[in-house]
Amino acid sequence: MKISIIGAGATGLAAAAYLHLISVPFTIYVRNEEKRKLWETHPLNVSGKVNTSLYLPMARSLEEACEADVLLVFTRAGDHEAVTEEVMPYMKKGQCLLFLNGCWGAVKAYRAFQKAQGAVPITIGETANMPFIAALSSDHTSLHFKAMKDEIAYSAIGDETLLSELLHKLAPKVTRVSSPAATSLSATNPIIHVTQCLFNLSRIENGEDFDFFGAPLTKRTAAFMEECDKERLAIGKALGLELAPLLATLNSFRGTRAETLYEALTENPSYLAVKGPTTLTSRYITEDLPCGLTSLLDLSDMMHVDCPHITALVYTMALYLRQPYRPFLTLQDLRVVKGLK
Repeated sequence: MKISIIGAGATGLAAAAYLHLISVPFTIYVRNEEKRKLWETHPLNVSGKVNTSLYLPMARSLEEACEADVLLVFTRAGDHEAVTEEVMPYMKKGQCLLFLNGCWGAVKAYRAFQKAQGAVPITIGETANMPFIAALSSDHTSLHFKAMKDEIAYSAIGDETLLSELLHKLAPKVTRVSSPAATSLSATNPIIHVTQCLFNLSRIENGEDFDFFGAPLTKRTAAFMEECDKERLAIGKALGLELAPLLATLNSFRGTRAETLYEALTENPSYLAVKGPTTLTSRYITEDLPCGLTSLLDLSDMMHVDCPHITALVYTMALYLRQPYRPFLTLQDLRVVKGLK
């Protein structure tokens, strides 16, 4: 099995480090020429859950990267459509395109292939959350591998033999869910991140150093998250999907038995060191808001599901950021979702 990693942020590099550890051949494609030259001449030093040092094998072109059996996409969710358009001309029957932390990547890719080719000759998959948690140094030479998930939930369209084989190498427990809508709607981060950012916008804009899940997270804020989560579950029900509540998902991920969402977020040791964002360009805002929360609002509007908390969250953030609300999912996407159930 040959793997290509598209996108060389912290999680993509964590995947590279882990594939290196388990002796799975891979290459990395990155548009940034300076980064490519750096990693061709300097090793990446990895510490934490994985301790190693490696020279990263770099693909010199996107066409070369697309020669792999499986393409792992680690770009921002907002870039998934662009990535699909760029790799589509080079992909062949039997290959697999997997969006990590999918966030509707599989739905968008399926629609793009159908529109361009009239058929989908490859396997398209996505996971509900990133399997790795890591941080990259500012000079891009050191990676702190913080953690890896014990369980990966995924969905797939097409022959999933290669996909399943790879995912079982990445996690001890792998769960197949019903459809790309289920994986996208199961993502835990958007509701948590965007809500906590909303109630701490002044801290973020002032560049304060604060613990994201420490004192700034109040019981009232956690209660707002729970209301948003109830609305997410209602959207899933309207689509015929049985989704797990946020609290149950966090308890499953962390092996805890917290009674409330507030306890799950404030009493888990893995969250204690999580710092809040210091700029409004944080991925918590620029990715989780448009791709995670806005998609919920889009679905609620299209299916007439009442979601006052999610609506207030999205529109308040849009007004504060002075970025008008723009739909992320379309009626065409909804037709794909319903057709793939």
